[in-house]
Amino acid sequence: MTTLYLFPTSKEAEGLLSRRADLKSQVGFVGVGMAEAAASTARLIVEHRPRRVVLCGIAGACDECLRVGEVVEVVSDSVAELPARFALKYHSEPITCLPKVSSFTVSRTGASLPLCGDDALPSIEQMEGAAVAAVAKQLGVDFHHIRAISNRVSDDRSAWRIHEAVEALGEALKVEIENE
Repeated sequence: MTTLYLFPTSKEAEGLLSRRADLKSQVGFVGVGMAEAAASTARLIVEHRPRRVVLCGIAGACDECLRVGEVVEVVSDSVAELPARFALKYHSEPITCLPKVSSFTVSRTGASLPLCGDDALPSIEQMEGAAVAAVAKQLGVDFHHIRAISNRVSDDRSAWRIHEAVEALGEALKVEIENE
């Protein structure tokens, strides 16, 4: 297998699979949060032996310039809550024409909010990226990361537009896959 598309949840994969059902065997689910994502990613890489993994899903926007429903490619990620001396940055080479952003991997939604005064505030936050990147790096697999904006990090959960983000993600992935 060349590429394995990883999603935290089956809901996040619906947009792609409704457009490209033929990719079902190349889609895996890693769960929500760093621990589950790392463990599941390791298992899926060992089972499928891909050359690259592409983590896909929804995210919260820290950057006010990003709009809900926009799809972005994460090219730099790190764990937000770690002290700076332990915080590794995970970089990936771009593979799409999507806007390029930086991200924090967080343990809970809104965790970037206390960092708003920090010049290093990323464009988005999500809960699995750095964990999946670390496992892929350790196992020698190329890692890439694509997210659709479902909310602003300050939004109440009831304001999230998950369906809109999932549909936008599915369409963007379909286009990128067909242009490879």
